[in-house]
Parts: sequence; C-alpha cells; structure tokens
Amino acid sequence: MRYLGPRTAAYYERMRKVLFSTTVEDYRPVLKKGEGVRVQDIDGNEFLDFTSQVGKTSTGHRPEEVVSAICEQTKHLIGVIANDFQFSCKHNTGSLLGEEVSPVRLAEELIRLTPVPHPKKVIFDVSGATAVNAASKICVAAKPKRGWFGAFRLAFHGRHGFSLDISSSKQIHKFLHRDGIPVLRFPFPARGMPFERYKTEFLNTINGYKDAINAIFVEIVQGEGGINIPEIKSLNMIRREIKKIGALFVADEIQTGLGRCGKMFASEYLNDPPDMIILSKALGAGLPIGAVVSRCDILPNGDIPKSAHSGTMPADPLAVAAALANLHLIEEKCLVRNSEKMGRYLTESLHRVADGNPVVVDIDNLGGLMVRVEMASREAAEKVICACLSEEPGLLLIEAGQKTIRFMPPLIVTKEEIDLALSIFAKALNSLKSPLW
Repeated sequence: MRYLGPRTAAYYERMRKVLFSTTVEDYRPVLKKGEGVRVQDIDGNEFLDFTSQVGKTSTGHRPEEVVSAICEQTKHLIGVIANDFQFSCKHNTGSLLGEEVSPVRLAEELIRLTPVPHPKKVIFDVSGATAVNAASKICVAAKPKRGWFGAFRLAFHGRHGFSLDISSSKQIHKFLHRDGIPVLRFPFPARGMPFERYKTEFLNTINGYKDAINAIFVEIVQGEGGINIPEIKSLNMIRREIKKIGALFVADEIQTGLGRCGKMFASEYLNDPPDMIILSKALGAGLPIGAVVSRCDILPNGDIPKSAHSGTMPADPLAVAAALANLHLIEEKCLVRNSEKMGRYLTESLHRVADGNPVVVDIDNLGGLMVRVEMASREAAEKVICACLSEEPGLLLIEAGQKTIRFMPPLIVTKEEIDLALSIFAKALNSLKSPLW
C-alpha cells in the first residue's frame, strides 16, 4: 500500500486497532480541512473533491452562508429533542438574519420546493436510510392491507431495516442482515433498453400482485448501483402503471435531489410527480438530517398515528439551521442552473478526454453533475482512482457499482476547476498501458 504521507499511514494504523470495518479504503486521504471544491489532508496534500462526499457537500465544503447560520444557532439552542420539544429561534446575525429557525419553517420550505402534490406534510429523520424507513411507515399507514413493496434490481436505499430490505446493489450489504418484508424486483429501465420489451417485463412482474403492492421505491438515477441512467419513457410508464393499481410511487432523491441532476429534483424529469420524495445528503450541507415529503391525503385523517414514528436526533437545531441556509444558498446562487450548465460541460469534456481510449466503456448522465464513467474493469477503475490521488493537486473520485467511476463535484464547480480535474483524470487514464478487461 502506498500511503499519501507518514501521518496518513500512522492514522490508518491507529484506526485498524480501534474502529470496526466500514467502507473506508486506506489508500484514501485522511482529510483535515476543506473549502469550496478543495480539501487538504493531514499530510498537507491538496485535492479537488469531485465526490462532494457522495453528495453530502453539494454546495461545497464549509459554505460561508451555512457556517454563519450554524455559528449563530449555537448562541440559541444546540440540543433539543424536536420530536418531543419543538423549538423556534430568531437569528440576529449571519445568513439567516431576522429569520425563524425551526422544524416548521424548514418543513414549509420543503413543501414549497418539492413537486409532491398538495396537500403534503414532512417528517424528519437523521439520515437517508432512516428517512426511507420513515417513508415505509407512511406507506403502511396509507395502505395497511397491501404487504408487498417494489424496488429495482441494483437499488440502494440504505444499510439497515426496511431500507436494506429493498436494496440489492451489492451482496455484502446484506451479509449481516435478514430481510423482513417481501419485495418484488424489477429490472432498472436503463437508457437504451427497448421500451416495449421493458414494458412487457415490468407488467409481467407485477401481474398477480396488483392488489398486494403497497409502493414502489425508485431512484431516478441509481447511485450506488453504478450511476445507472434511466430511459425516462419507461419510468413514466412505471409511474402510470403504479398509479393504475392504486400503489404509491416513492422517489428516493437522497443522492439526486436539490440540484444534483440539473433540476431541483430528478423527479421533475417525469410527467407525473411522485407521492413522496425522500431527502438527505445534500439537505444539511454536511450535517446529518433526512426528510420525507409526502402527500397526506393518502392517510386516514391526513396523518400517521401519534407515536408511530419518532426519535431523539431528527431535526436537530444545528442541522435545521444548516438546511435552511443551504436551501437559500441553492436558490440565491442559482446552483441548479449551474449544475445543468456545468454538468453538460463536464460530460462533453469527459467524452473528449476519453475519446478512443479502450479503458473507458461509457460516459453518460441524465443531466447536471452526476456523471457515469464506466470502465472496462474494476481493476481499471481502481487504478485510475488511485492515480488521480497521486497528482498535485490530487483528484478525489469514488466508485459506484462494479466498475464505474462517479463524477459528482459540488454544484458550485467552475469550468476552470473542471478543466483542472480532467487534466488529472486524463493523465491517470494515460498511465494505464493497456485495457484491463
């Protein structure tokens, strides 16, 4: 193993003694500081972060507007169980000057922004997976006699409970898990798949379960499964058929939401809106928060039973302040428009860089800054990612699926930063002497 410096090597040695294994790879830098698109590790190496920490820092590292809101919130409240004691603070300084910071205010903003039909309500949680679990409870409350759920093959919705039940992107994710609910698996309607063939397969799969399917959970673009880009015509067909049978259509926008795909929500590429949208990652600009925005007219009396869902950490004051400031930032700086524009430039530039290189199999995106670069093999993807780390500055990239590299820079990225990143990527590609099949 080639470490990026002595401090990094020493840190990983300590880590192996005290931390259980997760998804950490010890060839990656140990970060200590970040600003905008750039980060620095504990050995002083600098990198362009084209992962956005898998979408978590979509507005960049430490955006001034979010930092000022967090700092101001520390002067009011930091530890409140919002599911037992609501809070409402008025900020005296910072980007939220004069504004209310509360779970209600954040819910009102999400209701305003999301395409979920009215009437709708919000439930908060602490992460993407826990928000998916909360969404499942809304589904059960809405349609208690329907016990089956639908999900795509290679789906990823989380790593525990219901969210892991409906996931299937990698076998290792379920190694220590026992599924608890019945799930119908559909092939993902990948771009290029013939529509009539896909429609026939989908309808054959749901035939016999039409009165049993409660909801289908959908990633508009599959993230962990390989940045798989959909055929929108097929997704629209699924939306129509699910509606016909009286089931719910739940859009998991944990990775695609809030501008990542060139629209505020990837669901906006569909003709009909979803019944629910699930958010996390980008929502808190780095702080842990999840949310479900759902139609409430699907529920008896427009609500779920009191105490059927709750928790200690959802809608923490610091996370709520960060999320409110972050939503303002996205709108005020027109970051959705920048995502669409820079995403087109990044995709076109990647095609030029990879032109004629047999190691690159495919480059694609739905729109915005969530770009798929499929390599000829897993080994090729890993070698390119590692080679990008070795440059000065380095380039942070992360894999998806079996052999795909995902390009997901912050929505604030500029052409100059894209050009620099792709000069690093091009050098890494050229370092592979022959295709690795």
